[in-house]
Amino acid sequence: MNDNMTSVRPQRPPTGTPGPARPVLEGQLLPPGARPAAGDFPALERPGIIWEDARWWRFTERTDLHEVRYLRIHADGRAVALAPLLLTRESGGLLFYDPPRLIGTPGSMAEPDLLDAADEERWNELAAALPQARPDQYPSLTVGVFGSHHGVVHATDRTPAQRATVMAALPALLARAATELGCRSSALLYVGEPYAQAVDDTARQNGYQAVLLGAEGVQHLPDATDWDGYLAGLGSHRRRRICKEVERYEAAGWRTVVRTGAGALDDEVVALQVAHRAKYGLPGGEARVRRDFDAVRADLGESCLVLGSERDGRLGGFVLYFRAGDALFARTAGFSPDADGCYLTLTYHETARWALAHGVRRIHYGLSAYQAKYARGCELQPRWGWFAFSGVHADDYRALADLQSLSIERRLAAVGAPAAPVASRAAARGTRPSLTPSHGAPSCD
Repeated sequence: MNDNMTSVRPQRPPTGTPGPARPVLEGQLLPPGARPAAGDFPALERPGIIWEDARWWRFTERTDLHEVRYLRIHADGRAVALAPLLLTRESGGLLFYDPPRLIGTPGSMAEPDLLDAADEERWNELAAALPQARPDQYPSLTVGVFGSHHGVVHATDRTPAQRATVMAALPALLARAATELGCRSSALLYVGEPYAQAVDDTARQNGYQAVLLGAEGVQHLPDATDWDGYLAGLGSHRRRRICKEVERYEAAGWRTVVRTGAGALDDEVVALQVAHRAKYGLPGGEARVRRDFDAVRADLGESCLVLGSERDGRLGGFVLYFRAGDALFARTAGFSPDADGCYLTLTYHETARWALAHGVRRIHYGLSAYQAKYARGCELQPRWGWFAFSGVHADDYRALADLQSLSIERRLAAVGAPAAPVASRAAARGTRPSLTPSHGAPSCD
């Protein structure tokens, strides 16, 4: 694809009469080191989704766990979209962007304990049968960008229908890019509505299997109101919950402090993040955290917002957000062991209070922790991935992927926010058990 573009002609929908001819979409894999910039593609300049910002792409490029390449998509001789590609040479990349490890690794995107006993036993058998380092599936190629987002950026003048056509062409373009790069597996990750069904229709035809990865929690805030007005508009049960949590927070001596800009990521924040990563067994120590924060300062310093919980002049917890227009995007957090009650209050209530006072109308919290998010007013928006594997273990990966998707479908159903399946998953579920959990829904507290 480098100098010679790969072409995909979008399929017409199955109607009785032929519609107008659709343009041929062409994909060009940019050479190593090529860096799309807002000067060449204006949609990369301060978009409403921070993960589509050229500055965030620069941050992603700094990783030493993936190589970053870009796919430029053309229609009628002009660039209409850009897609970031993460190339993983061997096992050890970041889990949420490493297709061979993402399938079959228990965690927030795979909960085998939610499966029926027979399915859980089958999961364990399949996972044990796979090579531990998955060497038969590397190199591996992913359409996606850090932030659990597909990362595809469309030209600003494109209509919703034209954007959906580009998304539908991605599975074929990805498959061909993977072949050119010698990849043994590939995936298109973190796609939600309005594009999920368009992608699913063509992904199946190109050998990709749909997996529900989770759901992004998004809190929508009302216009033209303050904190008191916001509380007044809530149901009595939720309003009482919020008031009790805030009262406990304040009674414990905590107050919320706000820091903005590159200087917000100071030594206190670094120390809390190091402790957070150690608590949850995440890789890297202080050197890794400082390197990442240095990169954030350099690339996105002006968009940083840190909300902190402070007591007696000491920071006990923080949440780092990026602001893009009228939205906040949560990046990371850290809390000390003695900061009981700070996490929920700071992350949801104090953040909403600040947002209402500063023109923010959406807060994006990412995936996982569904009970807490849903109980505190977040909409859970499903995020899908499509995977293709090769080699002697390909059938095992596909069977694991089916069970993995089922487990997350059950997780969201248990929370009370079931995901509407894409067509291929609906067909697969035709032979699966009901998604109603037999063990009862977990508490949202």
